Amino acid sequence: MPRGLAIPILLYHRLGRPPRGARVPGQFVSSRLFRRHLAFLRGRGYQGVRLEALLEATPALPAKPVAITFDDGYGCLYQQALPALVEYGFTATVFMVAGGLGTENYWEVAAGDVPAPMLTAAEMAEMQRAGLAFGSHTLNHPHLTALPAADARRELVESRARLEEALGAPCLTLAYPYGDWNQGVRDLAAEAGYRLACTTVRAAARLTDDRLALPRLNVRRYNLLPRFAFKLWQAKRRRA
Repeated sequence: MPRGLAIPILLYHRLGRPPRGARVPGQFVSSRLFRRHLAFLRGRGYQGVRLEALLEATPALPAKPVAITFDDGYGCLYQQALPALVEYGFTATVFMVAGGLGTENYWEVAAGDVPAPMLTAAEMAEMQRAGLAFGSHTLNHPHLTALPAADARRELVESRARLEEALGAPCLTLAYPYGDWNQGVRDLAAEAGYRLACTTVRAAARLTDDRLALPRLNVRRYNLLPRFAFKLWQAKRRRA
C-alpha cells in the first residue's frame, strides 16, 4: 500500500433546501446534487472506505478510496443521505453532537439560526445496521480551544460515552467542531480514547498523516460537478 496514496475525506453538513433565515445556507447540499456527487464518484472508480480502516497498521484500501463524512447529525441524513448512500453503494461516518441526540440544533439556535431536528437513537441504529458509522462531534459543539482544559476534556469524554451507550459500539473517531483544534486539544482527544480525528484543513489525507489531525474537503451547495471534480483533483496535489 503506497504511503502517499491520496484519500479524499469529504465533509458534508446537511441535505435539502436551506430554510428562510438559515445562517449558513452554503451547508445545505440538495439531495439531487448529493446523488450526482455519488454517481460521479462511482463512475470515476472511487470506492467508499470507513475511516476506521485508516486505523489498521496496513489498511487494505482500494486504488481510489474516498471517505464521506457528515458533521453535526441532522435528521435529514436519515431521510435523504441514507437512501442515496445505500443506492450508490457508499458508506459514511456521521460525527454526532451527542447532546443533540433526539432533540434539535440548540447550539445554532442560540446563535440565531433556524431550529432543525437531529437524529434520534432509533434512526442512528438503523443507519448503523445499513453500514454507516458514527463518531463524536463533542457534547455541545463548542470551540474547544476556547475552553479550559477540564471543560474540553468533559466535552470529549462525555460525548464518547453517550454515543457508545446509544449505539452499543466503540466510538473511536472525532471531528473538531468548527475545525477548531491545537496541539493541546489533540492531546486531550488522545487521552479521551479517540484514535482518529478530522480537521477542516483542505487537502486529501495520506497514510503518513497524524491520525488525530486528518484533513477534509468541505463540500458546499454550490459545488456543482465541475467544481466538485476540480476540488478532488486539486486536493490530491496539494499538501497543507
